[in-house]
Amino acid sequence: MASDDDSNDFWHETTALPFIKMLQSSGYSNEDIETHSKWYNRFIIPALGPRPQAGKKPLFDARITADGSPIELSVNFKETSNVRTVRFTIEATGPEAGTPTDPYNQEETTRLLQAMANSIPSIHLGQYKTFSHNLFLPATTAPSLLPKVLHGTPLSLTQAWVAFDLAHGGGIMAKVYFMPFLKWLHTASSSSPAMATKDLVFDIARQCNGPFGSYDHPISLLDSYLSSFPSGSFQPTVEMVAIDCIDSPSARIKCYLRTNVTTLQQAKEAMTLGGRIKTEDTEATLQLLGELWELLLRSKIGSGEDIETKSVLVEGAYCHLAVEMKPGFPGSVETKLHIPVNKVDGGLRDEVICAGLGEWFAKRGHGEFGGSYRKELKETFVNLEGTHTFVSFTYTKKTGVYMSMYYSPQTHAGLELNEVSSGANGGPIHRDVWEGYDALVRGVLHGKE
Repeated sequence: MASDDDSNDFWHETTALPFIKMLQSSGYSNEDIETHSKWYNRFIIPALGPRPQAGKKPLFDARITADGSPIELSVNFKETSNVRTVRFTIEATGPEAGTPTDPYNQEETTRLLQAMANSIPSIHLGQYKTFSHNLFLPATTAPSLLPKVLHGTPLSLTQAWVAFDLAHGGGIMAKVYFMPFLKWLHTASSSSPAMATKDLVFDIARQCNGPFGSYDHPISLLDSYLSSFPSGSFQPTVEMVAIDCIDSPSARIKCYLRTNVTTLQQAKEAMTLGGRIKTEDTEATLQLLGELWELLLRSKIGSGEDIETKSVLVEGAYCHLAVEMKPGFPGSVETKLHIPVNKVDGGLRDEVICAGLGEWFAKRGHGEFGGSYRKELKETFVNLEGTHTFVSFTYTKKTGVYMSMYYSPQTHAGLELNEVSSGANGGPIHRDVWEGYDALVRGVLHGKE
């Protein structure tokens, strides 16, 4: 919880106001906006913890975004729907986060979800309890575990993020994103050979098999893909796993892979899990991905260069692939590509991103949204530059193009707390919040921690 200082006012100004503006621009009714705003003020603002202050190092550094903001807003666009959905993700931060009592900041996530479940009947915490039981660590492990974590690696202290989809009509869906990193490190330190994060995550996911069905088949398909990479090559790593807080055959378990994708050709290969996903939608998905890639990133592809093989991301900034599995649909495996547009080689200004996305939506027959995209963002955020973080993409005949645009409200702007530099073309390059992860993985696996 925030203390008796001005934290609540700070978080309201820097996060709630953009959130409300995003609801307005996405066509929510006044009644829905009032309902969601009251819910946000009641549950979310207190869960953001103490406000950042220049010159004062926090006990716990919640960093969902590279600039330090503890919240990432997003808008979901589903082509066959006439409405857009506002969503956001936070790292709930408790009063004792970073202290010996709660060194990993695990307590506030559980408290927040339990409080919501008591007032929102649709929130179901069955899978949350399974994953948190297996991934959360006792506070007593911190003295021996944390010295093994590289300095400046916020991922190393992050155990869970909580996300919400805000429905038109007032409904709320909760999701939780778990980072298996610390539990893996704790396990790898005492195993030989070291267990991979995928093995840890898959074992827990299988515990969620039940009356609605099994995750076994999609797990086997994903495991086959991950195991196909030759020894010594860059193998995609399961860096995050997400669950839907619902009791349904459609309750997803989503594995987020850190890939080596920096080109369109590699992106297409990843989207099909190396050719393992072949559906009636596959051909159209890859064609549309290529069209989006070209419009969004064409400023980084020179005349005569091959769009398929041109690397457009800075070293160490890879696309992430979300692999979705549902127990009630065991043969269904869906993938979404998350493009880190704020880490494009040489920088990619938000004005350029807005222009590319505006043209893309207009090309798909959504000229009104495409034409207003930049204007709506400028009305939502105080500073447009550095706002976009990711753009995700997938396609099915049922939903059409399915995309989410992710944004940082830059809550730490002006506090001189973060390392931010300019790219060669004037675009922002932010410090990578995953920095140090690869080095630590190599160190543990080779006994050099």
